[in-house]
Parts: sequence; structure tokens; C-alpha cells
Amino acid sequence: MEGGQVKNILVTFDMQMGEQEHIAYWLFNKPKSEYQYCKHYWSLKKKNELKENVFWDNNEENTIKVYSAETITNKQAKTLKDLRIVY
Repeated sequence: MEGGQVKNILVTFDMQMGEQEHIAYWLFNKPKSEYQYCKHYWSLKKKNELKENVFWDNNEENTIKVYSAETITNKQAKTLKDLRIVY
């Protein structure tokens, strides 16, 4: 990160919980691997892949993957926080 600037990386997660699919958003301040994003979001204890970049939860009942990750501006991050879409 140039000049110590914090980045705003909006990550969209795709989660399969039983027969239902869920989407969630999280704001990160530095780039990570897809597994590291999922590990942070779901508090995964170990890397357990169902298939490439699709990870089981700790009980092997549900799956999570990164749908997208994009850098956004400070203004966009503030708007998402104000709307309580991300924290």
C-alpha cells in the first residue's frame, strides 16, 4: 500500500446454507487470498476445500466462496457503512 494508505476492498461472499444461497458483504483494508477472506468472515479453523476456492464451514455443512473483490473509494465505503451494508 503506497504511503501507508488503507485500501477499501469490498468483498462479496456467496454462501450455500442447506438448499439456500446467501450473499454477504464485508469491507477489508488490505488484499488477502480468497481463503483468507473466507477464513476471516466465517472464522474458519482449517482450510477445507469442497472444490477450488469453495470452502466448507467448520462443521462441513455449509460452503462459502468469494464472489467478487473490488477496491472502492473512501466515499463509497462511507456510504456503505452509513447504510449499514458493511461494518
